[in-house]
Amino acid sequence: MTTGKSRLGKKIEADILRVLQTAAQPVSTRGIALKTGRAWHSVQGHCLRLQIAGRIHGYRISNLNVWEIKR
Repeated sequence: MTTGKSRLGKKIEADILRVLQTAAQPVSTRGIALKTGRAWHSVQGHCLRLQIAGRIHGYRISNLNVWEIKR
């Protein structure tokens, strides 16, 4: 039995953090998905995991979920 994240999951989260660290302003889930070449749903799930872990901050603007590095 394995625990923790898969190697792919860690790679996706590292890609998300890289995009957010280089962004001057919050980035939408779709924007992250386009920049990383990942599916929107996959990015959304990993962003939620990163938010629970306290690494990023997410909120809604109108109907968009946007994310930024937690300061």
